[in-house]
Amino acid sequence: MIGDRSFGLVCLEMALLLLAGPLVTGTIQKIKARLQCRTGADLLQPYRDLAKLFRKDSVQADTASGFFRSIPVLVLAATVTAGALVPVIRVGPPALPLGDAILLLGLLALARFLTAIGALDAGGAFGGMGASREMTIAPLVEPVLMMVVFSTAVAAGTTELGALAAHRGTEWLLAWRAADFLGFAAMLMLLPAETGRIPVDNPDTHLELTMLHEGMLLEHSGPGLGCMLLASHTRQMVTLALVSALFFPAGPAGTGAASLLLGVGTSAAKILVLAIFLALVESSYAKLRLFRVPQYLGIGFVCALVALALRIL
Repeated sequence: MIGDRSFGLVCLEMALLLLAGPLVTGTIQKIKARLQCRTGADLLQPYRDLAKLFRKDSVQADTASGFFRSIPVLVLAATVTAGALVPVIRVGPPALPLGDAILLLGLLALARFLTAIGALDAGGAFGGMGASREMTIAPLVEPVLMMVVFSTAVAAGTTELGALAAHRGTEWLLAWRAADFLGFAAMLMLLPAETGRIPVDNPDTHLELTMLHEGMLLEHSGPGLGCMLLASHTRQMVTLALVSALFFPAGPAGTGAASLLLGVGTSAAKILVLAIFLALVESSYAKLRLFRVPQYLGIGFVCALVALALRIL
């Protein structure tokens, strides 16, 4: 039986998600470059970009309100807090009640909402366009994520993510059912949309005809832009860790240093596999037209809905 996760371990997991987020982004960019027969930047380039932004001064539009400067900090805080709810190193509920999957979804939605508010507050055309497109995609993404979480919660009888991961036990690999396969397929469809990648979005472009998330960041600069980019890296890590916790809850049961290192290595391996999947998808497909995105996400919605129906019936 897997025990509770201490408060210190939860804080360590949250710090790992925050610090490893840029490394995962650099890994995806490196894999994409190799698949496209390019050398590409090294794995630490996202850290250099963040350090450069935090050393610069901020420039703010005259039309922006005083709330505009606090938005990047609030977005980062909401995203990092969401990371505290996901079991990373060790499965099992936390020793202190820190929240559950419903709070996690709410925090991610809050971060998306604040990002859109910041884009609209500056009064720029590109920011408003990006916010409009993001709010169009969000109602198609968040219901899928909720139904996948609820489909696993029905089987476990709880919405606490650590308890959901621990419910599968040590024989999680042999306990897969049709609902698990459909839920996992829905999450694979959802990953590019939630992380802002092809075929839904393109993180490597600033063309006004293609950008969604990037359009909302154009009004930010300096440390504010650094916080927004760090929040994007962390959100990507939280999403990948959520997929790992729901469908591949492998983790040590011990409390010693060896178990801690084993948990870190296991988590890193799972995140690496999902990062390779994202890189392969981005290198294999072109970006969809904006009006084709609902059709793409509709497939994930159907998979998630059928998975939830199979759990209930």
